[in-house]
Amino acid sequence: MSLDQVVALQIDERSYSLANVLRSAVMQGSFGAIDNYISHALVASFAEENGIAVGQEEIQEAVNDWRVMNGLYQASEVADWLTERALSMADLAEFARMNALKERVRQHVTAGKAERYFTEYRSLFEAVALSQIVVNERGLARELRFKALEEEPFYTLVRAYSIDESSRLAGGYIGRKERAQLPKAIEAQAFGAAPGTIAGPLEIEKKFYVIKVEEVYPAELNGDTKARIERILFDEWLAARRKEANVCKPALWTRD
Repeated sequence: MSLDQVVALQIDERSYSLANVLRSAVMQGSFGAIDNYISHALVASFAEENGIAVGQEEIQEAVNDWRVMNGLYQASEVADWLTERALSMADLAEFARMNALKERVRQHVTAGKAERYFTEYRSLFEAVALSQIVVNERGLARELRFKALEEEPFYTLVRAYSIDESSRLAGGYIGRKERAQLPKAIEAQAFGAAPGTIAGPLEIEKKFYVIKVEEVYPAELNGDTKARIERILFDEWLAARRKEANVCKPALWTRD
């Protein structure tokens, strides 16, 4: 029996062969690609149901992106890469077609929804730039906050007292952070504060922080933010579609 005859997946009433799944896994450099292949199959099914297709130019663009990602700039390098993995140009073209199709489906299911999502979750896209002092004692943190408020340079206090090596050498600066990237205690003090605000002591995991708000970045629906929102919406759509689909993994993919 060939691998094309071995059923690796069943989704709704359609079967997918082990050969196709393994080809996809090799293309991605991962044999944990079964879940990714389920997503590919669901995207392809949706595209078929809704008459969504991609043209040759889109496929070629996806091939070019794949070549750049893998550092394969010469045709001979592509041929060698495929040969070493027992793959063909047809396998590469199909892989690229699926990636291009996924992009088209993403555009389809997120069209016109980013603006509403941004309005509803605007605060998630606000950001601040911070500096911090980290010490082991609350009393010392309180004293350092007072010194900073009395206009002793924050970076000198950091270098003299902070125990956080990753930020100490940068004068305490930890860069631009969004809400989800910060502990709740720091988030509560940093967002809504004006640049120059110094707050603390804030206790986090038995350490004490004094923070300085360096910059404030209001949420803005620019190109990068819109692209992020569309990725979030597409991931949510795909998760819902996976939940609704009748996905059956044969014993081949289970531990028992």
